[in-house]
Amino acid sequence: RRLTVTWREMPGAASYKIVVRPKNELVPTWREYTSPSSPYIADRWAMSGLEYEVRVAAVNAHGQSEWSSTVSIATPVLQAAPDNAISIASSPVVGEFIVVDLHSQRPFENRSVWHWFICGADGSDCKVLPRRSPYQSQPTWRYFMGPAMEGKHLSVQVDYDKEGVSYSATAELGIVGAARDRELAMHEFETQDLATRELATHLYALDLNGVYFRSWEGAGWEDAKGGAIAPLGNDLLVATPWGRFALVRPTGEVVPLDGNVPMNRAEFQAHPDIEHLRLNMFRVADILLKRHSAGRYELFVTHHYFTGECIRFRLSATMLRQQGADVSVSPAWRTIFDAEPCLRYPADQAGGRMLTDGPDHLLVVIGTHYQEHYAQDPASHLGKLVRVEIETGRAETLASGLRNPQGFAREGHTLWETEHGPWGGDELNVLTSGSNYGWPQVTYGVGHWKGIIGPNDDGVARHDSFIKPVFSWVPSIGISNLVVNDERWFPLWKDDLLISSLSDQSLFRVCRNGEAVQYIERIDVGYRIRDLAQMPDGRLALLLDGGQVHFLSRSYAYCNDENKLNRHVFAVDCPDTVGAVAATGAQLYDTHCSGCHSLNVEEHGIGPHLVGVVGRRVGAVSGYQFSDALRSLDLAWTPTQLEQFLADPKQFAPGTSKSLHITQAEARAIVDFIGGD
Repeated sequence: RRLTVTWREMPGAASYKIVVRPKNELVPTWREYTSPSSPYIADRWAMSGLEYEVRVAAVNAHGQSEWSSTVSIATPVLQAAPDNAISIASSPVVGEFIVVDLHSQRPFENRSVWHWFICGADGSDCKVLPRRSPYQSQPTWRYFMGPAMEGKHLSVQVDYDKEGVSYSATAELGIVGAARDRELAMHEFETQDLATRELATHLYALDLNGVYFRSWEGAGWEDAKGGAIAPLGNDLLVATPWGRFALVRPTGEVVPLDGNVPMNRAEFQAHPDIEHLRLNMFRVADILLKRHSAGRYELFVTHHYFTGECIRFRLSATMLRQQGADVSVSPAWRTIFDAEPCLRYPADQAGGRMLTDGPDHLLVVIGTHYQEHYAQDPASHLGKLVRVEIETGRAETLASGLRNPQGFAREGHTLWETEHGPWGGDELNVLTSGSNYGWPQVTYGVGHWKGIIGPNDDGVARHDSFIKPVFSWVPSIGISNLVVNDERWFPLWKDDLLISSLSDQSLFRVCRNGEAVQYIERIDVGYRIRDLAQMPDGRLALLLDGGQVHFLSRSYAYCNDENKLNRHVFAVDCPDTVGAVAATGAQLYDTHCSGCHSLNVEEHGIGPHLVGVVGRRVGAVSGYQFSDALRSLDLAWTPTQLEQFLADPKQFAPGTSKSLHITQAEARAIVDFIGGD
């Protein structure tokens, strides 16, 4: 039970102290806590059936305390729950999920964490497995049976309140059996198709469909945080939280790839204090593909690395090659950059999103890892926007005062960023060099203890003296990644920001005028969205917690014969048309572009190579003669601008003599083929 202490607040009190001690201790010891106001809710669980002594003190602005008299609080005695209060869906077997629930006891007012007890086959040598999110009220829990569980005796206990009575329910699951199929259990992934679900939005009817997959390394996606996705042509590259890779084909097929991110994860798992080191926060944060030539990419990964003594937040790279349907990840990884300082343990607020910054640099946003003071420490990379030179790893800090940057996207010269606030105050920011965004000095949220973060009243909830967010969510939505919609499948969402969320399980469409937000539409997806990307054909790819990859597209109902009017009004190209054009991208490039421009950074043609062209300033490559019409354009290439230029160079850059005589759809296919990375 969580201990709650309530008191009558005193005029002039700046804060309160609470001291608690259990009466049953041989030498009762007072434990002191602080709170800005009543009530105080203990962050630890009180034992049932025991009596505690509690005192409260009002603390004035000078630090002087006035204590109350001692009050005794008794916690309720747990009663044995009815037989079969916990139901179990199946017997425990390696490679499968055990599903247990308390549905028969609904409704209940409150419940504690599911307590899993792992024992030897004879029932001895028991230990409790710690849970990561203990205060959830869902009546169902799923637990993955990894290979290390084989032969162990498993039982489960949960405490709950119902109709004013506290109960404790237990269930024996028995001995965990061997995998049903040993060969299958050695595979990295298993997939299961998910049914298509329709979503209604203000402007479009959407279809949501995808696949569910999990790893067989002894820990399922249920407990994992992190992981990332990136388009690879028409396929989707997926990195699991623990550094494995797979491709999701357009057909829904999942293809495991050889190769691991070098995280030193096995050594970290073997640490003697692993139960307190939060394995689920040791993870891959983001992946990024940079195209060098046809079928040859550099793969960048931000991730944790265990040195044997501390945890590094690291940027690593290797090569990825694609030959037809075959994709391979090179085992020759190299470390590019380590953030300072090295951490005692992994934590939330890792951040780690990346963008390319020309051909030679990456931009990385890094979270504080709960070490809040580092966000304002110029000697640390935590809580910063960092520019890293790919070849040397040399890093410079461009912006500071970030908390937990979960989203990062470029729109021309504009860098959009999303980050978690503490309790409320999730932010949408525009990042600029030399700026400070205020964390932990200012925020629109409060602490997880529900106390104001700011050190004084000046600037709290106003971001005075710091760069203010474009928009802030109060309460929090658990903000994650974002993309700038490129309008191919959703033309009525042109230039809208699409922002995903974890706790709110939604996609937010942010309609804006420049940096001014006009309105926000909430699209209820029903899943925690960990990562978000836009595919070459314009569909949205969503990585969901729990090992699901979904694709969000316009409803196929638009393409029925009876919906021709809707198709026209909502500017919809049917999937077969989009696919037919996309298939010609390579051919169109060979016909119209390859004679002058190479897709190999090491090869020079009549014109500059097109590797990393998105984000490159027009006319910035030395050694080439650009027309005055192009030189007069003060901008950096975006996919939309490239498409407009290829389709109609004379309109895009008046005065140029260049013309390819291709359609808008063909220009789009070329941009898709050469890639936006």
